[in-house]
Amino acid sequence: MKITKMLTALLFIVAAGCNPKLEIEDDQDFDTTVTETDAQASDIHGGSPVPEDWDSCNAMPGNHPCNFSFEDQYGDTFELYDNYGKVIVLDFSTMWCSVCQNLAPDIQAYQDTYGPRGFLWVTVLVDNSSGEPPTADDIQDWSTMFGIETSPVLVGDRSIVDLTGTTGYPISSWPTMVVIDKEMVIYNGLHGWNETTILSWIEGLL
Repeated sequence: MKITKMLTALLFIVAAGCNPKLEIEDDQDFDTTVTETDAQASDIHGGSPVPEDWDSCNAMPGNHPCNFSFEDQYGDTFELYDNYGKVIVLDFSTMWCSVCQNLAPDIQAYQDTYGPRGFLWVTVLVDNSSGEPPTADDIQDWSTMFGIETSPVLVGDRSIVDLTGTTGYPISSWPTMVVIDKEMVIYNGLHGWNETTILSWIEGLL
């Protein structure tokens, strides 16, 4: 089981990020090639099945992510599958993470820049500043503080975390970024934050 978790975590690139005990300083790259099954390749290169027709889902590159729903900063329910057809960045962050705090002021600018081309940046806040599940007020405070208006900020929790990538996302540091293409297939992921890497992935998929 430990080996499986380690191999799963390695499918995501590691960059500067936060975890509960330390700051990760070094960038660590590896092969980012996405492996597609025949069915997934059909989705990407010609077929366009709707999400309800998918037979399986998980949180690893080359696969359809599973749907999830959380409340956003306006009290509305956000569902991932409602955004099928867009390039999506899922930004799993915590309110106590310094890297997440440094990234947050730029999110609205990314949304403004890429949004008209069919892009959506989604922040899922998993912990508040005390390490507890965030409340609706926490989410509103975060959105207001960092000027995030048209990019969803969601009231998440740790149910979204699964190091095996089976029932949740293999989040081992904060933030963890997941980039999803227009066919709702996970293109790649990043533990931590690297603007050049994420923006190059977005540009390549739009």
